[in-house]
Amino acid sequence: MWPAVGLASAVALIAGGIIGGMIGAGSSNRSPATAAPTVTVTVEAVAPLDRAIPNTPDPVCAEWAPIANAISSRLSEFASTDPRIPGSSWTPQRLAQTRELVPVLEANVADMNRLADKAQDPFLASLMRAQAVHGEAYIARLGPNYQPSDQSLWQASIDYSTAVRAACTTVAPR
Repeated sequence: MWPAVGLASAVALIAGGIIGGMIGAGSSNRSPATAAPTVTVTVEAVAPLDRAIPNTPDPVCAEWAPIANAISSRLSEFASTDPRIPGSSWTPQRLAQTRELVPVLEANVADMNRLADKAQDPFLASLMRAQAVHGEAYIARLGPNYQPSDQSLWQASIDYSTAVRAACTTVAPR
C-alpha cells in the first residue's frame, strides 16, 4: 500500500510540474516578472515489503489468534443475516442485534490497529491495518442507512483476516 501511495504522489508531482510549465509557457503576452523561488518537495521513500516467507510466525500472531477466534464465534449469528436487505428494511430485532454488535466490531478494529503496531513483519502489519480500515468503514455504514453494496467492506475485512491467519500460520519450508 505504501509504495502505491509514494508512486501516486510522485506521478501527481510530475504531472503538476508539466502542466504548470505548459501554462507558464503559453502566457507570452505577459510582461516579464521576477521568477518565483523554486519550491522543493521531499517525499519520503517507503521501504518495499519483504516478499520472503518468514521462518517463524510473527510473535504477535500468538495474541492475534484468540482474538480472531473469539470475534468469529461472536459474529456467527450476525453472519447468518441476509446482507442484501437494506438497513431501512431491517426488523427491530436485526437493528438491535446490529447495535449490540457495533462495540464488538469497534474493539476488533482497535485490536487490529494495536497488533499491527506491535507486529515485526511489515507485511503482516499492513494486512492487519487493511482489515481494520475496512472494518471501520463497514461499522460506519451499519444501521438504517446500510445498503447491500456496503457488504463489500465487510467481505474485504474478512478477506484480510483470512490473509492474516495465513501469514500467521505459514512459515518457510524446512
